[in-house]
Amino acid sequence: MSGGEKPIQEPQPGFCSATCVDRASLQHEIQKAEPKTSDFLITCNLPKRFEHPHWFNGYGCQTNKEHPLYRTSASEYGWYPPGYYSVPSVFFPAGQKFTNHLSAAGMYRNYSLNTGMDPVGYH
Repeated sequence: MSGGEKPIQEPQPGFCSATCVDRASLQHEIQKAEPKTSDFLITCNLPKRFEHPHWFNGYGCQTNKEHPLYRTSASEYGWYPPGYYSVPSVFFPAGQKFTNHLSAAGMYRNYSLNTGMDPVGYH
């Protein structure tokens, strides 16, 4: 071993990870910030849910306990949660002009003449 190298530590009992061989390195790993999408890609105007895709839950691989033989090919879509490379890197939200107008004016109601026949047996 040369002068500047750190000696390799043997794991203490209860620490089985290669990075956590003692209590100090375990505390250091726990306090590390979670990676964000912007750490891997150039992003623009992303909401927090896309910056932190590990927050997504409820996907098939996380909740579904059925036998894999009975899974359909359609269940492949949405089986895995999004990862850092599968979430959008740019976000352009839609404006709220239409929704704001609709909430102020109310839903459209059709007041035209009803010329349809009533179904038989309906009183």
